Amino acid sequence: MTRIRSGVTALVLWVGALGMAPAVAHAQRKDRDLITREEIENSAQKDQDIYAVIRSLRPHFLAPARGVRTLGNSSSRRGLYVDGVHETDFGSLKNILASTVLEVRYLDPTRSEGEYGSEANGGAVVVKRIKEGTTVAPRDTTKPPHH
Repeated sequence: MTRIRSGVTALVLWVGALGMAPAVAHAQRKDRDLITREEIENSAQKDQDIYAVIRSLRPHFLAPARGVRTLGNSSSRRGLYVDGVHETDFGSLKNILASTVLEVRYLDPTRSEGEYGSEANGGAVVVKRIKEGTTVAPRDTTKPPHH
């Protein structure tokens, strides 16, 4: 009798673990190089500046690129672009409210140099804000997302 109970208990635990697998798989699909509007809204820093959000959710966006080599005495530089405009200081992110940001994307050094030139040869952080006069509809959580 105890053998049957142990088997049933093991089966229940196994089925329960399978039920959790899709949630875990979905969480692992989070793009390492993108912070979405939904992530910003769900973060504890949603009422702060975007610098605080980046520092909390993807601190590697703010860290110097590792392994970037340059020829001669040139140095690698991480670029910052807000709505397509080059910013010279990452401190300017502290002046942007997280609630006004649509997405933040990190570009690796190869991609950023290809898109923005030598000003971003150490990678780039690209911030897209919500355009003025545009409303972002709240996400309907009653329906499952389409994949």
